[in-house]
This record gives sequence, structure tokens and C-alpha cells, in this order.
Amino acid sequence: MRLVAVAAIGLLALTGCGKKGRHSSGSGGFISGGGGDAPLSTPSGLPTDLPSGIPSYTPSYTPSYTPSPSYSYSTAPSYDTDARNNISASGCDYNESTSSLEYTLTVNNNETQSMRFSISIVWNDNADNGLLGSDYQSVTVAPGSSQTVKATSYRTLYKATTFTCKIQSAYKFAN
Repeated sequence: MRLVAVAAIGLLALTGCGKKGRHSSGSGGFISGGGGDAPLSTPSGLPTDLPSGIPSYTPSYTPSYTPSPSYSYSTAPSYDTDARNNISASGCDYNESTSSLEYTLTVNNNETQSMRFSISIVWNDNADNGLLGSDYQSVTVAPGSSQTVKATSYRTLYKATTFTCKIQSAYKFAN
């Protein structure tokens, strides 16, 4: 109850509504002007032994925290991302009926998890080592399995050309 009385006195003091003969014109709580007014006196009938400061509060219930079981995280399995040793290639050839350079790749996954292989293949002219074609293959292989893919680059050859097929880059990633 004392706290309510203190709040009411503070509100009256801030708005100026406790002063005799002074009322706001309805446009706010503070009255402008003058300055030599006498300080406000304490209204009669209110207790004068109010405590100063904010009362302290001690909760009767203190929550306790029990941590959940700890988890252990294992590190990611380590494997070599270079996949060139996982690929065997054969059939470096030119298919005249489809006008395409071809190369057959067998991708082996010797890991214990599924892996995605990203493979870049190029065909180079043996006469000047110029680029005849290229292809990119992305294949996912189950653990302990292999998969065969055919790399193809469409190119019409007008003269007899000798060329080589080459795996330019091969990487594997956990899938």
C-alpha cells in the first residue's frame, strides 16, 4: 500500500496537478512558465515513514538445472579426396556414327559410405596437343560398389586424327 502511495505522490509531482490554481490546458502534463513557485508540500494524511530505495526480493523457489547427458561427436571420416586411383578407364575411341569422342570409366568406391565423384575428362590431339573435346561426369557410388559411365564429347573430325583420352581431375566427396 505504501508503494502505491509513493507512486501516486510522484505522479502528482511530475504532472503538476497537485498545485493549487494551476491546471494544464489539456495539452500535456507539465505546466510551462513561471519558475518561482514554492515547493510542494506533502499532502496530509499520508504516512511520513516511507522507506527509501527499492525493496529487495528473495524468491522462495530457486530453479535447479540438471544437464542432459553429454554427447560425444566423432570427427568426420578421413579419406583422400583425390579419386584418380578409384577410376579405371578404357575405350578411348571416336564413334563416327554419332560424331563423338568417347571414353568409358569404371568408378570404384572402396569407402564405407556413399561417395560422389566429380570427374573431368579431356581429349587431346596428338599432333599438336590441342584440345579436341572435354566432358564432366558426376556419379554417386554406394559403399563397396562400382559404377560404369561413358564420357562423351561431340566433335566432327574431317581427317584422320590420333588423340589421347585423359582424366584431367577426379575428386570424391561424402554423399
